[in-house]
Amino acid sequence: MYKKTHIKPVSEIPDQLCADLEFIFTDIDDTITHDGMMPHETLKAMYDLQEAGIAVVLVTGRPAGWCDYFARMWPVSAIVGENGAFYFSYNRQTKKMKRSFLVSEQERKENRAKLDILKEKILAEVPECKISADQPFRIADLAIDISEDVEPLNEKLIKKISRIIEDHEAVHKISSIHINCWYGTYDKLSCFNEFLEDFTGKSIAEYSDKIIYVGDSPNDEPMFRGLKNTVAVANIQKYVEMLKSPPAFITTKKSAAGFLELVDIILSKRK
Repeated sequence: MYKKTHIKPVSEIPDQLCADLEFIFTDIDDTITHDGMMPHETLKAMYDLQEAGIAVVLVTGRPAGWCDYFARMWPVSAIVGENGAFYFSYNRQTKKMKRSFLVSEQERKENRAKLDILKEKILAEVPECKISADQPFRIADLAIDISEDVEPLNEKLIKKISRIIEDHEAVHKISSIHINCWYGTYDKLSCFNEFLEDFTGKSIAEYSDKIIYVGDSPNDEPMFRGLKNTVAVANIQKYVEMLKSPPAFITTKKSAAGFLELVDIILSKRK
């Protein structure tokens, strides 16, 4: 059924994992959204998880400005943003936001100057792409729009952008809508690890059987590689052959419907 046969159907998630689960870490775009929208069923599912004692943490390539809003307004414990540049966690009792960055303010300033040069190079050589509409709200990375507000770029153009980024010695990850690039050694997994240790005092190894991660695209691969229990929604299929570290499980449904499929299974097994 699946291109990589060792990816198990989501229905085979162990009952004990569902019983012991404390955290669901999930990507946003095309994982808990559908066609760029947040269905009301997804928001309800996050509240249902919260009520069941399962904390939801968002892990995304989206910008700091959006992440501040998500952390305040959605039923989540924290959000890892800009592919691991930082995490924000909002305390609803004290009404204080914790903002933890993986690189210093000075480094971010220096990296921004290099990203500005890279931006001009990409736009000059690949005029079919655009800078993401959410770029003004970003702190640490550059987001190239490859399908959100432009006609989807073909594989040849995406590879061309990737080569330009590599020539400038920047890191990049491809999502379903953007190519995100930055300078630094961090990624989603390293920031996730920092959040977990800060939030719980425990490491990934100590929490491996109490965490599930959900994603949909190549920029989720660090999480697929670093965690034991990972799930991809069905739209991962178009990328799965690109992944050296595929997810452990896959849903039968795409995007937000796949996330809801997973939540239904977890909550039913938890009962």
